Amino acid sequence: DQILWGFGLVILGLFMKVVLADGGLAESADRVFAATDPVGFADAWLGTLAFSGQIFCDFAGYSTIAIGTALCLGFALPDNFNMPYAAIGFSDFWRRWHISLSTWLRDYLYIPLGGNRGSEMRTYINLMLTMLLGGLWHGANWTFVVWGGLHGLYLAGERWIRSKTGVHGDPASAWNRLALALVTYFLVNITWVFFRATDFAGAARILEGMAGLAIDAKAVLPTIFMIKVAVIVTGIVATQWLMRKRTLEGVVSRTPWWLTGLLAAAMLWAVIVTQGSGQAFIYFQF
Repeated sequence: DQILWGFGLVILGLFMKVVLADGGLAESADRVFAATDPVGFADAWLGTLAFSGQIFCDFAGYSTIAIGTALCLGFALPDNFNMPYAAIGFSDFWRRWHISLSTWLRDYLYIPLGGNRGSEMRTYINLMLTMLLGGLWHGANWTFVVWGGLHGLYLAGERWIRSKTGVHGDPASAWNRLALALVTYFLVNITWVFFRATDFAGAARILEGMAGLAIDAKAVLPTIFMIKVAVIVTGIVATQWLMRKRTLEGVVSRTPWWLTGLLAAAMLWAVIVTQGSGQAFIYFQF
């Protein structure tokens, strides 16, 4: 069973990486972020959403393949992603996104800096320093530092709001939880602009388009690309929301074996058909 589950995880990871990240989203993100002319509202948003889906499927696919391979060899590795685009707030996001990195940042930067043991202001400073250094860790480019700085501001702002309102944990209302999750996802996508752009001019071009301020914008994405990005990203976010408090093991255990096998076969077929469009894992550059 362990080997079978390991092979299943490898197939899932390959599907996420080869089919969704590379085959479905990479080209749209590349076209938008490579544009040198003003980018329109729809192109800017769909290009950014494409990258948000691409980087998740690339990173999580890479981790899932590693976990599955380790299982086949008799080793159990912890999950590295836990439905991050269903996060309600930014502390929740970092508990779910790239867990090995967020845990390292917490244990080796945030806590040694003092964590939340000092004054409230000192805690905000520690959050900012941790995320700024976390951004710099990704590369010697100021865009990464801004990416980390924005996450630091988000975390500090969330902590300040919670301290003033006294509200902790998830809202009781399902609609409020969904609204906060969408706000979180919206703001996370703003940070992805700086993570993906190679310079501030490129980031400004995308942000202007996302704000609807681009003048004389030229179309970048064909309609079929727009539809493909919208369908895939909506599917990713909806799936993560439905799986927010579930585990893959739990869902599979309640699914008929023949349906699980059919889905695995369909994913493997899609991986084989999509061969040729694969790219190196994004995380290999860090």
